[in-house]
Amino acid sequence: MILYERYFDIIPSYYDLNQLGQAGSVSETAGLLFSPFDLLFFVDFIVYLYLIVSKKVSVKNITLLNWKLSAGVIAVMLVLSGTLFYVNRDEPFFESGLYAKENGLINAQFLQAYNRASAESLNNQLSYEEILALKGNEFVPYEENELFGVAKDRHLIVIQVESLQDFVIDMELNGEEITPFMNDLVKDSLYFDEVYQQIGSGNTSDAEVLMNMSVYPSGLEPTVNSIDKSDKVPSLPRLLDVYGYHSSTYHADEVTYWNRNNLYPAIGYDEYYDTAYYGEEDVIGFGPSDGLFFEKTLDVFDDLLETEEKLYANVMTITSHSPFEMPEDRSYLDLPEEFEGTLIGNYLQSVKYVDTELEKFVQGLKDRGIWDNSVIAIFGDHSGVHGELVKDEDVAALKGYFGRNYSLVDRFNIPFIVTVPGAVEGETVSTVGGQIDMMPTLLNLLGVEPMNMTIFGHNLYEYDNNLLGMRYYLPNGSFINDDVMFSEQSAKRDRRMWRLDTSEAYTAEEIEYSLENDFEGHQEKVLQLMEASDQYMNHLLQNKEEE
Repeated sequence: MILYERYFDIIPSYYDLNQLGQAGSVSETAGLLFSPFDLLFFVDFIVYLYLIVSKKVSVKNITLLNWKLSAGVIAVMLVLSGTLFYVNRDEPFFESGLYAKENGLINAQFLQAYNRASAESLNNQLSYEEILALKGNEFVPYEENELFGVAKDRHLIVIQVESLQDFVIDMELNGEEITPFMNDLVKDSLYFDEVYQQIGSGNTSDAEVLMNMSVYPSGLEPTVNSIDKSDKVPSLPRLLDVYGYHSSTYHADEVTYWNRNNLYPAIGYDEYYDTAYYGEEDVIGFGPSDGLFFEKTLDVFDDLLETEEKLYANVMTITSHSPFEMPEDRSYLDLPEEFEGTLIGNYLQSVKYVDTELEKFVQGLKDRGIWDNSVIAIFGDHSGVHGELVKDEDVAALKGYFGRNYSLVDRFNIPFIVTVPGAVEGETVSTVGGQIDMMPTLLNLLGVEPMNMTIFGHNLYEYDNNLLGMRYYLPNGSFINDDVMFSEQSAKRDRRMWRLDTSEAYTAEEIEYSLENDFEGHQEKVLQLMEASDQYMNHLLQNKEEE
């Protein structure tokens, strides 16, 4: 629990216990979070074990009376917890840590389970017009959206880059670019530079859900945990299937990780390629290098295009996963002294490597004649530089680069780069968006309307206003709008707010004034959006479609 809180900055719920089987995949990162002082948690056990071994305490001394007394104490605690839960069950629940601090950890777990059960019994869905109105927009018919259908019938290749944050784009250290290829690419692309992650506890798998369904992740529990392979949920692959697309997804990890073996059939991929295909050669970190991964992915494209006319490919990298430890021969940056040997330095080395391999992958698409007949989208799944992995030397190095403190705005801001060769000129679009908006934005370019599905995002190239929610990594009730990022109170911190354009923090007085005047009702609206998304998903999964 301690290591979990250090990495994710949140107290784990009972949902998270379901993910213990995946701990091995991130064991290197967990090791970096361990402190020798953590051994103090086991002192009482060690002392008691010593007393038993030395026969100063006998197990026989644990009499029936002792057991009855212990059982009585436990019973009283459960009754008290149940009473507190009943009294407080209808209070607003924004953040598990804060609730646990005020009402106890057991009560926090009870209330999370109660809230989930209550949500599953509701079905109060919103129309798309109502969803847009909550965000301050008026519906525009799809075919009237600017750039609608400019990429009709093109391949769609989505590249989900592990831990890619926006600040690395155009970043230079000692005159050396971190991402020279992507820097050039954005000049000929729609570069959405104000897009923010919205994942929950499912992390990378939640990014897949956001990209392919345009719904909010469930937050405390990975969304994939509630999806069975027999489910048939409305999604991007199922929608594109109507238009003759063959959909496939690629990730050099085991398909059972994050229950993707259930997710992929449910959202309608025709096939997936995981570690069984990519093998265990040229391993960096958690799996085969992105270089090998891209090469073998291109081989699949070659085979598919012999029989398929249009491809939707969801390609996910893995090398730039924490703790970002790169081999010497793949560490291409000559880092300044203050970055050398730090987490942020290692992170930049891994991103530089991915950028290099991305360029080779794109060249492979060009060599095969795929590039000019495609829409290519690149985005980051979530932040990489976060939590207690970030040490004092990282904070100092980042402050030296930014000229200010590294903030949550920097952490959650991810790039979304969309290239339509020969059809759309390069443009930086600074409209605020989230991962929930990526699918609708791409559908507009393809000229595809989201039929028979409810989406909670919108086309970032058409609508100017936005209101985004985030759970798990921010307390429930937090939001991002066109101007600020607001974080609700948690067990560790008071309410916080930052300007998106400067990352400048608001004072407590400014926060209260802004919530009551400038952003009145925004918190209630974002909670309504997320609740409607939850109810939509619950309705889908409780009313399974039969083929």
